[in-house]
Amino acid sequence: MMKTTDIFEKNLLSLCGKEYESLVKKLKKIKESKKFFPLLDAKDPLNLNIIEKSTKEKIYQNPLKELESKITFIQEKYLKYPVLFFYGIGNGFLYKALLQNPNFKRIIVFEKEIELIFLALNLADFTQELVKGRLIIILSSEMNDAKASSLFSLPELNLLFRSYFLDLHSDFYEKYSKDIIKINNINKNIIIHSSLKQGNDPKDALQGVDQFVRHIPYMITHPTLNELIKKRYKKAKTAIIVATGPSLQKQIPLLKKYHKKASIFCLDASYSILHENDIKPDYVLSLERVIATSEFFNNNFGEFDKDILFILLALTHPQTIKYLESNKRSYILTPRALPFSQNMKHLKAFSSLNGMSVAHMALILAYRLGHENVILIGQDLAFGKDGASHSKGYGRGEELAKKETQALPQTKVKAYGGKGLVKTTKIWELFIRVFETLTTTINAQKICTIYNATEGGARIGGTIEKPFKELCDDLLDKDLKKPLTKVKKLSKEDQNALLLKSYKQIKTFISRSEKIAKDLRKTGKQIRNLTKDIKQKYKFEQISQNIDEIKTKLASSNYAYLAEVLGPSVYHAESSLGELYLQNMSNESDRQNKLIAWIYAHEAWIDEVHNLIVLQNGVLKSAIIPLRDMVEKRNLV
Repeated sequence: MMKTTDIFEKNLLSLCGKEYESLVKKLKKIKESKKFFPLLDAKDPLNLNIIEKSTKEKIYQNPLKELESKITFIQEKYLKYPVLFFYGIGNGFLYKALLQNPNFKRIIVFEKEIELIFLALNLADFTQELVKGRLIIILSSEMNDAKASSLFSLPELNLLFRSYFLDLHSDFYEKYSKDIIKINNINKNIIIHSSLKQGNDPKDALQGVDQFVRHIPYMITHPTLNELIKKRYKKAKTAIIVATGPSLQKQIPLLKKYHKKASIFCLDASYSILHENDIKPDYVLSLERVIATSEFFNNNFGEFDKDILFILLALTHPQTIKYLESNKRSYILTPRALPFSQNMKHLKAFSSLNGMSVAHMALILAYRLGHENVILIGQDLAFGKDGASHSKGYGRGEELAKKETQALPQTKVKAYGGKGLVKTTKIWELFIRVFETLTTTINAQKICTIYNATEGGARIGGTIEKPFKELCDDLLDKDLKKPLTKVKKLSKEDQNALLLKSYKQIKTFISRSEKIAKDLRKTGKQIRNLTKDIKQKYKFEQISQNIDEIKTKLASSNYAYLAEVLGPSVYHAESSLGELYLQNMSNESDRQNKLIAWIYAHEAWIDEVHNLIVLQNGVLKSAIIPLRDMVEKRNLV
């Protein structure tokens, strides 16, 4: 039995930040350990074991020997690994010892037993390691997608996902196999998710940059997202987000009855369905950059469109803008939170929106507009019982949608209501995980409740499942004052200033790209000469240094605008190089062989990065023309 010590109080104060709030509350409730107790050794404090009272099991057979053996094993096998993952905290001494090595930037420990965390924090002083974030302790019952996403966003891990391995603290922890599998599955799903987010086709990124730059004049001459949020914040308590799953049709009658009592967020694919049913949304949202999505706006609904605000990502396809303009629809363009637009810092008033799907985008916007309740309908993210993938009346055709969706890789997930499984696609499963991460984040703020009233399809964790009628009866008791408050454009003077700054900024990007492309060509030539065995003045060390300098430049804020296009290629290439980077070297020969292998491995990397930068510059020189024309037309240059 152990009571709290001064060391524990110091460690507790070091567990700061929101991510530790819940753990600290639980630890403060423990006055002494009841399930486990330490066996102290008066001769050697490190020779400390812990026994589980009910089973009489010891965490170690020989604490000192196991500690020394584990340290030696890790130092030999994982010396170059910046982040180590362990299941089990034990007496904590292993982590105190390992963190003396500066190579280990962070150690992440998952532990199921709160009392073992309590004991470890009483036995070893981790104040510095906890404050600096070098030691991260996670109670396994609190582990979720949001925490995993945060962990794998750490800069030390960003390109080394392949190095992930969850090591057992000791044999004692083998009995927690179910919990270990749960933690591993959460982490591996987030690794897959993070890899997919990087994309695998720079063409998509180039298309997004191209369309964003072309649409800057349209964005600046229309209202900003910040203006919208300022004018309409908390103007409505409840938002209804209308998706296009097979379950939508059964909710249409209720939506028609109650739509004037809530803010209606309509996804682009649901727009024509609501028009057919004479349900006017307040917002229609769209985020895709492809021309197929533009067809959702290839219609003229006349008076119906009055007072609807279309909110689109600025990288939308040009055809979408043409349809909006030709029918005089009110719209806002906002950047997607991607590197190129985020480095146009003077455009911050236009804010940004993100999300893997337009439904995610709608949820984020509804939350930012201060709604206390958000209701999802038609958000099946699964096939209907008849195999349907989308609602009746789907704009691109139900059979075409079904055929396209059925061709995608499929899986099964927990059904709405929690009973049984439903068939879904791998991409929809990913959308579910993104929803769950968003809902976890929003729920933590305790100012907005998210309800899933789809009454079909897949379960979305973090939402409250309730029938749509019950929610309408409980939450929608009076009409909103509609149309909602108007939003205004920026003044002509402010527009001019932003147009000119945008033009100059993109010209600067083009100039910087030309300079680094030159450095890449020079280093690429050095590597090719090396591989051709051509005598040259550059030695291995110099070439390696040149590669490092290029990487340092690309990682700096001056070149952050390139990350969008370089991201997929650099991410996947660097992930592959990670295995080579993590290799241990035991002598000078190993070091030299690794250096040569490192240089050769970068030959294709240098060429690809150079080609992508040249391609982006070509895109920018063409895409800047509409902006240049407007700047010249307004006599700004």
